[in-house]
Amino acid sequence: MSIERLDEFRVSESPLTPETPEPTVVPAPANREIVLDVSNFSVDYGTGDATVRAVHDVSFSLRRATVLGVAGESGSGKSTLVYGMTRLLRAPGIISGGAVNLNVTSDDKSEEKVVNLVTANEKELRAIRWSHVSIVIQSALNALDPVRRVGKDFDEVLRTHRPDMKKEERRERAKTLLTMVGLDEDRLERFPHELSGGQRQRIMIALALALDPELVIMDEPTTALDVVTQREIINELLDLRARFNFAMIFITHDLSLLVELADEIVVMYAGSIVERALANELYEAPRHPYTLGLLNSFPPMSGPRRELTGIPGSPPDLSDLPVGCRFAPRCPYVMDRCRSENPPLATIKGSRRQVACWLQTGDPGVAVPVELSREVRVASDVRGDNS
Repeated sequence: MSIERLDEFRVSESPLTPETPEPTVVPAPANREIVLDVSNFSVDYGTGDATVRAVHDVSFSLRRATVLGVAGESGSGKSTLVYGMTRLLRAPGIISGGAVNLNVTSDDKSEEKVVNLVTANEKELRAIRWSHVSIVIQSALNALDPVRRVGKDFDEVLRTHRPDMKKEERRERAKTLLTMVGLDEDRLERFPHELSGGQRQRIMIALALALDPELVIMDEPTTALDVVTQREIINELLDLRARFNFAMIFITHDLSLLVELADEIVVMYAGSIVERALANELYEAPRHPYTLGLLNSFPPMSGPRRELTGIPGSPPDLSDLPVGCRFAPRCPYVMDRCRSENPPLATIKGSRRQVACWLQTGDPGVAVPVELSREVRVASDVRGDNS
């Protein structure tokens, strides 16, 4: 993807609420292992009476060299969240509140500073994109320039962000990147339409890793690919992360895919996080009815056959959200309280996982269904801090 095409995406001229702090550079975090800290982040579409809140008060942090999975149905706010965070949001998208603090390390690893991406100016954003945070979008065919050879995209990224690199060095770096993702160097001379879907997606991944960023965002990179190619790309991502220790946000509607890839998973519904837990905890013992529904929508890879139940109904209209819990109209365990009060995202007592559900408040008068109270059978692989 060309730098010019990326920079076409602009957030609104006045994207912030009056409460948003002015300084771009903020104090370094107490925990330097945190590469990204998102706090009370919200995104709206439109203005005035026509405003629709697509992302509502989302908060999370991401440690270095870990993978955060973001799951949910289409329209749950997953892509809007990451495009808003990186300031690649198309109009009429507006950042309506919150902060996105990225811990930026200098090239020689000697200095660190934290930059609030929400208030960063265009010069700062241009310096940060690709060098410190990169993104692989859903459609590689649309992202790559159809009228120029793939090698030109690599050359432009390297020439823009590494002006001291000679032409021969840029070419060698491009060849190395293709080799890393399992492609021959002759693909640099191809046009995007001459490549398969899997090859185009690998090229986008190689471009994202061109400058060794601390954070790579994958927005449904396996969508529309056959299952064999999906498996190959997932395996390559696991290998690349192990080799280069970058943090990753991986977005997908396929929750089963995240179980083996992510360290931690957040589940989004109607623009809000409804559950957050370590990957194996969420898979073995979901606590939110929506998470359970997502897991039951995919067939198990082993064990006895069972009927897939899915989730009845459709996601809510964001311009006309139901009163109370957003998931109540589709929830098989709905209670009277659910129809009048929207549950906050709260930490479950005795654990570090979070859920937004009235069933999980610890109220002795509420009977929690067996499906939502199972114990975790697999020991937690604690590679990240859920705080």
